[in-house]
Amino acid sequence: MSGPIDRLLSDFLDTQVDELVELDPALATVGREIAGLVAAGGKRLRPAFVYWGHRATGADHDHAVLHPAGAVELLHTFALIHDDVMDRSDERRGRPAVHSALTTAHADEGLAGDPAWFGVGGAILAGDLAFVWADRLLDEAAVPVDALERARRVFTQLRVEVMAGQYLDLRLAGDRGADEERARRVALLKSGRYTVTRPLQLGAALGEEGSAIDDVLTSYGDAVGLAFQLRDDVLGLFGDPAETGKGATEDLREGKRTLLVLRALAFAGEADRATLEATLGQDHLGEDDADRARQIVVDSGALRSVERLLSAQHERAHEAAQALPEPARAALVELADRAVARIE
Repeated sequence: MSGPIDRLLSDFLDTQVDELVELDPALATVGREIAGLVAAGGKRLRPAFVYWGHRATGADHDHAVLHPAGAVELLHTFALIHDDVMDRSDERRGRPAVHSALTTAHADEGLAGDPAWFGVGGAILAGDLAFVWADRLLDEAAVPVDALERARRVFTQLRVEVMAGQYLDLRLAGDRGADEERARRVALLKSGRYTVTRPLQLGAALGEEGSAIDDVLTSYGDAVGLAFQLRDDVLGLFGDPAETGKGATEDLREGKRTLLVLRALAFAGEADRATLEATLGQDHLGEDDADRARQIVVDSGALRSVERLLSAQHERAHEAAQALPEPARAALVELADRAVARIE
């Protein structure tokens, strides 16, 4: 699946960058940053869910589905670029984040003004451009008009939900009254449905009988999506930056009140709770303080409880997939395993 998507995206982005350069050669830098981020990797899970959502309707392979699948990956690129600005992350996929790269480009090109602010502004515009390109790629799909209209309705819902989830995530970091219900809502909107459920439904909308399996896809997708986000939260504290593509202290520095952190705050003793609260949101967090926070998460039992919840959601997804026809059933069971384990 990733091979055809990669080729489609590469060819499409080459054309888009060439068009930018025709407008003005100075645009080459921003175009190449977008294309470079896409080419740098990623699991291509969202395109895979689009494809297998379509096959779950009983449809045969249709190469035209790759265009909507690629559009979802470009939308993800938009989200990553903006997310790195919001989280002040310097790296993504083992390379400088787009705002960091454009900060460097500002200096290299001898421009006047504040390089960092130029980088932030340029990255916002780069993300917007990836958003527009996602629309263009979706519109190029050689599918019936009514199918494309159904898919676009799902695509619009996906975009509204992910931006709503991102805003709520920003707000949650500063909400000392945050609880698990709010954390789950954020996880579902900004990650779960955006990563799994809506891509599946988008693919199904391209088939003739998507609505007949909508409940099954929703049950499967929400379970995998929540498990995916819970694994992301765990890796945000305990993952290897060389494998995750982002720093291991970023979630703590941003004060993210994930379900994992909220459980640690609820389960920890008074002294450890105070220490963890003081750690969250520190702009210049040292490794020693980060290690202490991680130990509190482990000692409190929060990590163990989240791993149990993650496993339960994984099992729920496997059960839901049994109602789907082959070969979609086997493919989605495998995708659930990959998503939860974060296997490339």
